[in-house]
Amino acid sequence: MRSGALGLAFLLGLAACNLSAGPLYKADRVAKAEAAMAECKKRVGLDDVATPSGMVLDDPATRGQEMTPEMAGQLRLKVQCALELNELLAARRDAQ
Repeated sequence: MRSGALGLAFLLGLAACNLSAGPLYKADRVAKAEAAMAECKKRVGLDDVATPSGMVLDDPATRGQEMTPEMAGQLRLKVQCALELNELLAARRDAQ
């Protein structure tokens, strides 16, 4: 009897691991990641800089151009808020 209960518990646990994340979880993950990114931007003093849409530091599209304050801010965000930005981009990608 006891081994049957343990087997059932194991199967239920295994089934729970195979559930895909629902849309509510995905939306919550995006919201948390956006809040973390906003906090990081505030912490480094770059609240007014737009959140980068990628992690590429050497963008071929802007190579050779003069560094503008916006480009410098984006570069700083990519470096100083790398963890938060990576999570935000991953959460947005997974939510699609």
